Parts: sequence; C-alpha cells; structure tokens
Amino acid sequence: MNLTPEQQLAVDLEGTNIIVSAGAGSGKTAVLSERVIRKLKMGTDIRDILMLTFTNEAAGEMADRIRKKIKKAGLNKQLEYLDQAYITTFDAFALNLVKKYHYVLNISKNISVIDASIIDLKRKEFLEEIFISLYEEKDANFLKLIDDFTTRDDEVIKEVILNINKELDLKYDKDEYLDNYISKYYSNEFIDLVFNEYFNYIKCLCDELENLFFSIEPFMDSTSYEKIYHEVSKFFRPNNYNDLYKYRNLNTIRFTKLDPDGIKIKENIQETLKEILDKISYSEEELKEYYLSTKNYVIAIIKIIKLLDKKLFYYKKCHNAYEFSDIAKMAIKIVSENEEIRLELKNKFNEIMIDEYQDTNDLQETFISYLENDNVYMVGDIKQSIYRFRNANPMIFKEKYDKYSNYNGGRKIDLMINEQIRDREVRVVSE
Repeated sequence: MNLTPEQQLAVDLEGTNIIVSAGAGSGKTAVLSERVIRKLKMGTDIRDILMLTFTNEAAGEMADRIRKKIKKAGLNKQLEYLDQAYITTFDAFALNLVKKYHYVLNISKNISVIDASIIDLKRKEFLEEIFISLYEEKDANFLKLIDDFTTRDDEVIKEVILNINKELDLKYDKDEYLDNYISKYYSNEFIDLVFNEYFNYIKCLCDELENLFFSIEPFMDSTSYEKIYHEVSKFFRPNNYNDLYKYRNLNTIRFTKLDPDGIKIKENIQETLKEILDKISYSEEELKEYYLSTKNYVIAIIKIIKLLDKKLFYYKKCHNAYEFSDIAKMAIKIVSENEEIRLELKNKFNEIMIDEYQDTNDLQETFISYLENDNVYMVGDIKQSIYRFRNANPMIFKEKYDKYSNYNGGRKIDLMINEQIRDREVRVVSE
C-alpha cells in the first residue's frame, strides 16, 4: 500500500499525543488499521491498545477490520487475543470499569443502564411535583420567574429547565458548580469582567468603523468627508464606555457626493455604526443593574434543578439503573479518586485510540484526561460531527487541534486525499 508522507507519519509517529484531522477520502480507516498492525508487529499486545468509538456498529466494524488485517499479517497469537481486546464504545468501557470497581463506589456490581424513555418521563413527572410544591409554598423567586416569563401556562419554563439540566449533566462537578454559581457569577468582580469584555467588543467595532471611514475618503469630496468625519470620529478609539454612551443619540449620517465605487463601503459604515449605537443604548449602571436583576431567576432555577436531581438520584439508586452520563461520572470518580486504579490503567494501555474524535463530549474528554500518558491517538473531522444531539462537543477537537498545531501537548497531522486508499476502502465497504 502506497501511503502519502502524512499518512505514513500518522502510522509511525510515537511518543506523544496525536490528533489526526482526516476528511472524507483521506484514508483514515486504512491508516488506523495500518497503525495497529505496525504496533502488533513490533511486539505490542492487542489487549494493550484501547480503541474507542461511539456506536456498537462502529466498534464492530473496527474489530472486523483489525481481524482481517491480523489474519493477512499472519499474527496468529494476536488473532487469539482479539476477542479480549478493548475495541468498544466509550459508554461500554465506562460501564465495564464501574462494574469491575463497583466496590470503591459502594454500589452493586449489577448496575444497569436505564431506559432513556423511562427516565425522561420520570424527569417530567418529578418536575411537575416540584412545581406544584413551589406553588403551594409561594416561593417568591419561583413565582417571579413564572410571572415574568410565562403567559398562559408554565410548560415553556419546564422545557427550558429540562434543557438547562441536560447541559449541566455533562459537568462532572455539577453540584459544586451550582453551589458556587451565585457567589461566582454575581460577584462585583465578575460583573466588571463581563462589562469590560462587552466594552472591548464595542471597541473592536469602533476600530472597524475607523478603518472603514478612512477607506471611503477617496470616494468623497473633501468638504462632505470632513463634515461626516466630525460626527463619526466621536466613536474612534474610546477610552471608556462613557466616551461612547454620551453620543448614543447621534443623528443619522448622510453621505453626499459619493462616488458609486464607495457605496459598498458606505453600507458597511452604516451597519457598523448602527451596531455600535444599538450596544450603547443603556448606561453602564443600567446594564449592570439589568444583569443583577436576573439573580432571583437563577436562584429559582438552581433550586428546581437541585430538587430534581435529588429525586432522580433516589429513583436511580432504588432501581440500580443509571444514565450513561451518570456512569461516565462514576468512571471519572473511580480514576480521579483512586490513584492505584488510575495508575494501573495508565500503565496498562500502550495507546488509547479514539475514532471520530469530533463526537467526543465533555465527560468523555475528562475521563480520558485521567488515563492519558502521552499516548492518546485521536482521529476525526470537525466538519463531520453528527452526534451533537447526544451532547457531542466538536470544540474539543478544534481546541486540541489548535494546541497541537503549536506543539503544545502533542502533534497534529492533516491527512490529504489518497486516491489509492480511498478506492480500496470503497471496495472493502462494497464487499
């Protein structure tokens, strides 16, 4: 098989974390299997490579592909071990880990995965119970939330809370995050930080306006330009927010005697100026007060979510059945709080290979971070992320790719299209 230099590098490179950006037709499948066979030929045991993906179908296809390659290479001993190899999904690997080390969590080894439709119904049922109790208690923050954001019923609020909770379930430290949310995100320091970021964004718009205005000068006569410059230049290089706020009522700028070639620049100036004016409609004090006015809503939502989590926790515990996000957190707890187990796993695997890395979620990324030992091999294509509905976070891929592009923590490899490999993969799929 003829490999491109990039594909050969993706097969051979060792000693560091590696992210491989592999688009359609780049030979990703062949490169992955070639890398595994190279390792086996050099003495690595197939049972010491952890190969993770996101569906049982993909894991099965990967195992079949490796099996064919091992047979062709004549590695009979490794063929015997293949059924014991870790070619699996993230969810299955986490579940096996939790069952194996159940005793450190003080739970039964007979833990199971709860049916998604059942737990979704229980969420809605428990949330309804919580709403009824808060109505009966006349909880002030809750009633304000309902009064300010509903018209006929509270179904919209319930749906919003369920969606917020779904996102929060991807945080390993969810309880700590909620407990500290108000003190952190409603502190004077944080509000000042947010406001400064807001002002810096407006400053960037002002810089853009200044550049646009200078670029339109050749298309106007000097008298018209100077007249408009007097007004527009008030927004150039502001030192603080109030430098802009005092000009919030600027009258409409009219361009006269403009050369037709400058019309597009004029439109960009008008759009940028409008965006600036829209963002300085309120004073600094008013903006900060408005932010603070949301505090009671957030307190109410946090209270609801914590009550909901409490009910769900007891329900799951009673049935010894959990969601995959719960199992992922248990797996993280095992490796983060038990050094002996963590080191056993870190030293066990020669390499951790993750296919379709763009579909990783935050919990999975956290879990791998405890096992990595400069030996994580990630393959994917951010443009092909298809599991966002399952909480995949393609930004994990992008951030890792950007870091490794600067040799920060690992190496990145970009696979180019290889017609020979692409044709071969098409034949394999067809067969």
